[in-house]
Amino acid sequence: MKNELAFNVPFSGFTTTNFINCFASTYMFLEEITGDDEYECKKRNGQPCDGCGNCRNSTAGVQEDLFFLFDTMCGRSSLRCRYDGEPSEMQKLIGETEADGCGTDYTVEFLFGFAGYEYCKLTVPDEYKAAIMASIDAGKPVIAKVRAGEGRFRVITGYDGGALICPDYTNAQRKPQGAPSYDELDMLYIIGDKVKPRYTLKDGLKRIRQVMEYNIHEKLWDDYIEKMGWYHVDGLRKADLEEKQARMQRVCDTMWHTFNCHNFAEVFRYRTYEELKNPALDEICKQIGGPCYGYTHDLAWALIGLNERADWSTHYACGWGEMVELTLERIKQNDIEALNAIKRALEVSI
Repeated sequence: MKNELAFNVPFSGFTTTNFINCFASTYMFLEEITGDDEYECKKRNGQPCDGCGNCRNSTAGVQEDLFFLFDTMCGRSSLRCRYDGEPSEMQKLIGETEADGCGTDYTVEFLFGFAGYEYCKLTVPDEYKAAIMASIDAGKPVIAKVRAGEGRFRVITGYDGGALICPDYTNAQRKPQGAPSYDELDMLYIIGDKVKPRYTLKDGLKRIRQVMEYNIHEKLWDDYIEKMGWYHVDGLRKADLEEKQARMQRVCDTMWHTFNCHNFAEVFRYRTYEELKNPALDEICKQIGGPCYGYTHDLAWALIGLNERADWSTHYACGWGEMVELTLERIKQNDIEALNAIKRALEVSI
């Protein structure tokens, strides 16, 4: 016996098949949200489309807006990394680890509540097959976590006898090939009825504030600044060539992570979520989308470019280290200003 849902929703190209990405695509399917892939698209700068495929009104563009919204409201796009590479307490809480794939109970419960859906989590393998078949027969995909591999989550969209069926995961980074077997499943999320959302914009803003205040309290940027500043106690002048290169590479790796500020900025820049359209939030959203995180996005690219081009064996390493220090100070200040904007948004949110 075979039953397969017509699941043609793409996934965000900004990440792997983590829980948030799979949830956004599944939500789009459940809500029957579609984009316009046929319209005469225009790029944001007014020039003719060059076929980038990321137009805001396209199906992929709509999915990314939903991914950005869920990614930001659950707090993930506010996360910052420790210099030593160990997951921060906020990263572990939200699930930004290889083992969790942004699928901790803390994140999952919020997203279902924010979107307005009941759900149940199954962890008993003997119950998986019947639960999947019942959900698919009812027209609802199943979100599954697998035991190993990159992108720990899958969307199950059908079954064929004893085999599972999954979508192509179009656009997702390092997308899975094929569907998992039942033996590979770690847990299932069975989606229930549509209900009134348990969480609102204000709840999302509180989670963002929680993460940002943690970042500042733990002085996560300060360790990078101390390592790259020439005159600090453990500054760059005490490092040999290999260590200089290693420290700059660590900064570069963190900048790739800090591009989550793009997801954050897009939510407040385009305000596709109804509650964000409150005119009282106009200036606050403008501040976040431009001077705060539009700026951080550009500075992150600058540091990545420096890492690709700088020769740290020359005497210029002193100046480059100080340039990195100042850039990181600015990124830290942008985070502080974004937090202040979030606090103002909480004051005016219903």
